[in-house]
Amino acid sequence: MTETSLSGVAVDARPDRRRARAARRTALRIAEAVLIPAVLIVVWIWTSTSNLTDPLFVPSPGQVWNSFVALEPRLGSAITSTVLTTLAGFAVGTGAGVGIGLLLAYSRHTRSLLGGIFDALRPIPIFALIPLFILWFGLGRTPQIILVAFGTFVVLVVTTLEAIRNVPPVYVKAALNLGASRGFIYRTVVVPSITPHLIGAVRVSAAASWGLGVAAEFIGAQNGLGYLIINRQNYLDTAGIVVLVVVYAIIAYLVDLLIRLGQGRLLRWTDRGSAASSVSSVLGAA
Repeated sequence: MTETSLSGVAVDARPDRRRARAARRTALRIAEAVLIPAVLIVVWIWTSTSNLTDPLFVPSPGQVWNSFVALEPRLGSAITSTVLTTLAGFAVGTGAGVGIGLLLAYSRHTRSLLGGIFDALRPIPIFALIPLFILWFGLGRTPQIILVAFGTFVVLVVTTLEAIRNVPPVYVKAALNLGASRGFIYRTVVVPSITPHLIGAVRVSAAASWGLGVAAEFIGAQNGLGYLIINRQNYLDTAGIVVLVVVYAIIAYLVDLLIRLGQGRLLRWTDRGSAASSVSSVLGAA
């Protein structure tokens, strides 16, 4: 559709209309994203300032801010300690979990030797191992890293095995018909096929590793966000605990954002790597 300008030259108005529609869609998405958090914040402010609840249970925004100011001098070193411990355990657990999972799927003999052990370890609550870790590894950062690594490792071993079992057989058969060797098929067909599933498992494990990091700091930590939470709990400082939980949430979100950015680069060859994937075009078209 064209419109005529004052000079008599025909001008195509469609690009402007498309931009306007795109701007409206963007504004709508932003409004949808902030609606629920805004409502929750309003309810929190109203509840805490109308004396409906004890400040011990629902601290006011002013109390939370005061606790943040009081904790601010200690936050830098606590964040550094927690991030280093958690990311170290997460990295070790992820690498070992994916590697062992690939080995178990590749070798039937390895699977027969170790499969039962992993089936027995998988249901064990990680927190129940804390006393044993203290006895076996003592206090300090090493057992904390091992605890986070173990929790991540178990999740990724199972996920890797299940992802390989779900690889479409037609891919493997096509490679065999073309004369590919077993090892070549594993490297060029199986591993790329399971990568999208592993990225999802890595994101879940990354989120869980922060909870494991809090538990790990029960093992004799003298610094860290988890240690500060325990300390604030002893003083019944609910506002301080809220501050530390928010800090944890921000860090976890940033790490997840980095993983998603890496996912976009790793999965460019799949539909998931594009914004307009076949699924999102159907389910997220609005």
